[in-house]
Amino acid sequence: MQKYKIILFLFSLFSAICYSQDCNYYSSLVDCRIIMHRDYKIYLHPKYTTIGINDTLTYNIVFNGKSDYVITLCTNQKFYPINIKLLQPVTGKELFDNAKDGYIESLGIGFDNTQNIILKVVLLAKKNGKGKILKNEKACVSLSLQCKAYSKDNE
Repeated sequence: MQKYKIILFLFSLFSAICYSQDCNYYSSLVDCRIIMHRDYKIYLHPKYTTIGINDTLTYNIVFNGKSDYVITLCTNQKFYPINIKLLQPVTGKELFDNAKDGYIESLGIGFDNTQNIILKVVLLAKKNGKGKILKNEKACVSLSLQCKAYSKDNE
């Protein structure tokens, strides 16, 4: 009986390893590579996180003043759309919601003064014909930030 328990345990462990999603090398496996915008530098190297459908990722990001930023999120095609919200941390006031812009995945913003912003990300995974989605399935999400200082002409 002990032998069967060990075999069952090893089988369960093997199954969990085979079917879980590892996000470490996600950008090299799918089309989530960073597309660098002209004159922009990497502000935050890509962060890869596993998230369930309708779960919320929350990032607290400090944006330096007198800079433009590009926020880019991506995941496997079958988990789109991704909902992105920018919130004021003190008041919780919504500054941006990509649901109003057709769930765009890349957002350009600029700040005159240094600001702390809350970034909320939700995988909506609405049916889009890109594959069957299981209710408890998880996906890798990639977040990257690029920045460039305002040019002297903009000041």
